[in-house]
Amino acid sequence: MSVPNFSAALDASIKKEKFTPEVQAAAAKVDSSAFFAAIETVLGGDDTASVDGELAVALKNAFEFAVAVVKMLNSEPGNEDKLALYKYFKRANNQTPASPGMFDIQGKYKYNAWKEIKDISEAKAQAEYIKQVDTLIGTIGTRE
Repeated sequence: MSVPNFSAALDASIKKEKFTPEVQAAAAKVDSSAFFAAIETVLGGDDTASVDGELAVALKNAFEFAVAVVKMLNSEPGNEDKLALYKYFKRANNQTPASPGMFDIQGKYKYNAWKEIKDISEAKAQAEYIKQVDTLIGTIGTRE
């Protein structure tokens, strides 16, 4: 399995063993078997990889659960991790960040990070976001 920490968090949340009711509600929308098939397909494919139908819905719902889980991490991720989450979040939601001003250093980092991956599919960005959250769960851990 490509995202074991995320999968364990999803399972615990579905069983209402961990996290807030809001996070549990997000987990309840995820069809686990369809999600596992979707993430394996997308992560195993190239940057244009995508899925359709119930697999696409399951991946999107798992992405929304991942967004909720980030708020449950034991501590704030480091700057590089936050930048990775930012760029994949923006691309997964088909959002284009505003071009930063000349003196907006933080904005330039964010924009350039997004620009690196602007051509990947939304499904690939969702899967990469989930993969990043999986890593963070493993290194930082989550609150109950």
